Amino acid sequence: MRRSPVRYTLARLSLTLLAVLAACHEPPEAEKESGAPEAAALTNARTLTCSTLQVLRGSIGSGQSAQALATQTLSGTEDRWAEYVEFAANSSASCTYALPSDVSASAVQAAEVGINYRGPLRSEMRWIFEAWDYQAGAWVVVGDNTFAKSWTWTSTSLALPAPVGRFVSGGPFKLRYSTTSSADASQLDLLVVRIQLEGTDAGSTMPDSGTSTPDAGGSTPDAGTTDAGTSTPVPWEGVTSFTYQLTNYADSKLDQIAASKFNLAVIELSRDGSDDYFRSDELAAVKATGKQVLAYFEIGAIEEYRPEWSQVPADMKLGAVDGWPDEQYVKYWDERWWPIVQGRIDQAIAAGFNGCYLDMVVTYEEIAANAAGTNREDLARKMVALIARISQYAKSKNPAFKVMPQNAPELIDYAGYLGAIDGLGMEDMYWSDDKACSEDWCAQNRNNAARVRAAGKLVLSVDYAVQAAHIADAYTRSRAAGFVPYVSVRALNKMTVNAGWDPQ
Repeated sequence: MRRSPVRYTLARLSLTLLAVLAACHEPPEAEKESGAPEAAALTNARTLTCSTLQVLRGSIGSGQSAQALATQTLSGTEDRWAEYVEFAANSSASCTYALPSDVSASAVQAAEVGINYRGPLRSEMRWIFEAWDYQAGAWVVVGDNTFAKSWTWTSTSLALPAPVGRFVSGGPFKLRYSTTSSADASQLDLLVVRIQLEGTDAGSTMPDSGTSTPDAGGSTPDAGTTDAGTSTPVPWEGVTSFTYQLTNYADSKLDQIAASKFNLAVIELSRDGSDDYFRSDELAAVKATGKQVLAYFEIGAIEEYRPEWSQVPADMKLGAVDGWPDEQYVKYWDERWWPIVQGRIDQAIAAGFNGCYLDMVVTYEEIAANAAGTNREDLARKMVALIARISQYAKSKNPAFKVMPQNAPELIDYAGYLGAIDGLGMEDMYWSDDKACSEDWCAQNRNNAARVRAAGKLVLSVDYAVQAAHIADAYTRSRAAGFVPYVSVRALNKMTVNAGWDPQ
């Protein structure tokens, strides 16, 4: 629960006495400690985020999740419930951090724990950070809250003691955060593992760990921190914010998006929907700011203003898309459609996009059920087959190229879908033009999107609202569900930065 002003004041008044009493009953540590918190900063490190947060004893705050531990967004005494996890007194919780598929345990040269903490001083109560040692079969203390200021967000890095291979030799990295004191709660805004791989510089000394510093674990500038100007892309699994703009780019350029603090952007293949495609040097300039960029295009419909419009025969068009009279559904299963899709993939890869964002997947459920001479189930399978074909083709050209369809999360129930995608974009998760999404299909979409997220895929939620209360609700609920939220206008004709929610 949230800390009330009364409870907070009483806790501060009585904390010293409680801490003394608790310390008298605190059992001795069975593990070997690694000493005082060691300041460390690994350069060129890869950041691993918590995939599974398990409460072993006590409790965490209502509606809070591991997603809040993935990035540092809070400083000073800021208190935004959805952006941290509060651990109750006398609690213990563990987090699991899997290595990326392209990294072997033997390649890990060094590792550290990135932390942003708010809570009591070490002299008032002790909160311990531990790592699981597979070789010893025991938890090893990495450090505690000695570095922290009283109830002020304080960040640091704690080095895992060498040899670090023992912490990953038998499975994923595992961290445990705990206290045996009943004095008070504490909060974490960041709990990540950073790894240094063989053949890379292990880095230099970090500033004094007693000083609050920005999270050095990623190349993403977060709200409240300073943009380091790095050209290292944000790891896909570390994406915590994004913008989505399809038209009306300022001066027909991407400078405004490049200057933003978002770490992912979804934009059109071309600046105006025609054949004036964004160039590789323009994409490189955006990516140099630490962003990933996805190319938006449709795979189940085509608009009249697209340069490929004349290439689509009349018998492949299936009527106007509801609400968009200049757009026609297409027979996406027709082999004549593939060269158009293939050309868009080629254009995206040549320009340097990190991946593609595929719209009009919903065509399969909006056209007549017998459009292909079969039924709705067959239409769904045909759409999954197209997405899989896109993924296979794109990754044969660039294995790192990401494939993210938009909407239709129920396709998770069809063979081949999950293996073909790297993420999912979802519209109208909570708000649709400032109207609450409360129909049955809304809940079904959220549940299916949660299943995609649970499968380890990145899920972006896009809500359309302008009222402050609706914007706040969308961000809060989306983050609590483990999604990455963005709220804008349905026209997607501007880059919206929602104060207090998006990185400033």
